[in-house]
Amino acid sequence: MMMAGREFLEKTKKIIRATLTVEIPYDNELLNYGTKLNQRIRDVIDNTDFLCCSVESGNLKPNGMPIIKEKE
Repeated sequence: MMMAGREFLEKTKKIIRATLTVEIPYDNELLNYGTKLNQRIRDVIDNTDFLCCSVESGNLKPNGMPIIKEKE
């Protein structure tokens, strides 16, 4: 019987996907200018001590949302 060791899991699980939800006060400027919204989201994340997120792992298929991938 073959055991599912670390090496086996590393070969079968391809990625980790963490989904963050960021809430900020409504501002029409943020909706009209993507660069301003991007900066505000980054500011919120940078000023947070701990990031709460949902986590999935495995051989995941695209979920229809834009995906930011780690640079290699």
